Amino acid sequence: MKKYIFILIALFFIIPLNAGNFKDALSAAIAPRSDKYFLKVKGFKPSSKMPEGPSLWDGIVSFFTSEEDEYKQRAVADYIYNMYIIEAAKGARKSPAYLDTSYTGALDPIYRSDFKNAAEVKKFYDKHLSKINALLKEDFKSYRYNPAEKTNAAQQNVYINMLVNTYNKNRAFSYFYGPAALSKNALTSARMAQLKRQIAVNDNKNKDLSVIYSYTDPMVMLDNATRTGGRTNATTYTYRPLREECAACSYSFCKDICAVTENKYAVYKLIRVYELVAKARSGFLKDKNGKDRFTSSSGKSFPQWDYHAASLLVFAEKDGPAFVVVDTILEKEPVSYEHWLSLFDKTSTYFSIKPFIRSKDSESKIMKTSQMPRSYKPHVIRK
Repeated sequence: MKKYIFILIALFFIIPLNAGNFKDALSAAIAPRSDKYFLKVKGFKPSSKMPEGPSLWDGIVSFFTSEEDEYKQRAVADYIYNMYIIEAAKGARKSPAYLDTSYTGALDPIYRSDFKNAAEVKKFYDKHLSKINALLKEDFKSYRYNPAEKTNAAQQNVYINMLVNTYNKNRAFSYFYGPAALSKNALTSARMAQLKRQIAVNDNKNKDLSVIYSYTDPMVMLDNATRTGGRTNATTYTYRPLREECAACSYSFCKDICAVTENKYAVYKLIRVYELVAKARSGFLKDKNGKDRFTSSSGKSFPQWDYHAASLLVFAEKDGPAFVVVDTILEKEPVSYEHWLSLFDKTSTYFSIKPFIRSKDSESKIMKTSQMPRSYKPHVIRK
């Protein structure tokens, strides 16, 4: 009898689960605690550090050791891992054709990799499948995941195709309009008060800053090249107050909140910071009523927008992650992710939700207003 029991136990650990059993087991573990699923999604902790470019030596080492390939293998495996986790929390038995905002966080590893487009991701996945499968097998070893099993392999292809379909439709790694992330927990009153104080500090700093735009006219450059003297400047410099530029406001706040909270996790419990951008698939961005002119919660009207940017923060509250959007252009106070999404047209809007990372290029375009030369002109905006 003991012999048979031993054999059954051995088979239990040796025979891998098929896809149905795997997804069932994963859902059984995650769905009852779906409010906390996001804690398992692989992403990037908030950081205020400026990323350093690779040195010459790093480039040489990477060339001979395929270090870049290993990084990309991890990125693709983490994307598939995230998709499994999110769908387990959703209780989804069938995947849609496209990524929508209910999958927020799934693309984090892809955003931070060097893939140029979705076709490159697909090609890389096919070429490095064995290595990617080995990583997934290790990630899900407690579920005895077998990537080679027919249904599991098919599901992985579904996830890759969802990424490709969404990219091809929107021409970017992005998400369609959809439900907000599953967690709908609110910030505690104490945490909300902390966040409001930080927004006020950031806004006070921004009042003295401007965003610099530059435009180089190729015709003027060509004209200059044919002249013997009396050259004119081919580059025109304009500016806008930082407070009036949504992308700069979002960048500035993301940078500051990362710096403030980086070494104070116990106080803020901030686990993710995203630059959140709404875009239209064609024409101008439209509001929830289908109009191409937005009005803020305080009644201020705006000209037509090509896009709109804000900051998405994720806090680890006791009952699970709380998703909060800081949008100082449209909203007086922080709002829920669900509320912010509801401001936009459902049929024509898609979203870029990138983990925040500091950029030398972005920061080079921000200048103290008092230091600008007189030659700068106000930036032309639509009426």
